[in-house]
Amino acid sequence: MDHTDSIGRDLEHMKRCRLGTLVRDLTESDRALLEWRIVDGWCYAAIARRLGIPRADLVKRVHRIQTDLRRKARALGAGETPFDPAA
Repeated sequence: MDHTDSIGRDLEHMKRCRLGTLVRDLTESDRALLEWRIVDGWCYAAIARRLGIPRADLVKRVHRIQTDLRRKARALGAGETPFDPAA
C-alpha cells in the first residue's frame, strides 16, 4: 500500500467527519428537510405539502441550508469537494 494512498484516505475521512458534524449541528427541522430532499429523494412539492408551506419558500430554505453548510465546510477546510450529505 502506498503511503500517499493512506494519507488521501485519512484526509477524506477527516472531511467526512467534519461534514457529518456540520449536518448534526443543524436544527432538527433543517436536518429533516435535507434528509427528505437529498437522502429520500422527495420532490419539493411533496415536502411543501407535508409542511403546509409554499413550494417557493421551501426551495429558498433548502438553498439557504445548503449554502450555509458549504460556507461552514470551506471555513473548516472540508469544502474542497462538493457537498454531499448522503455520503
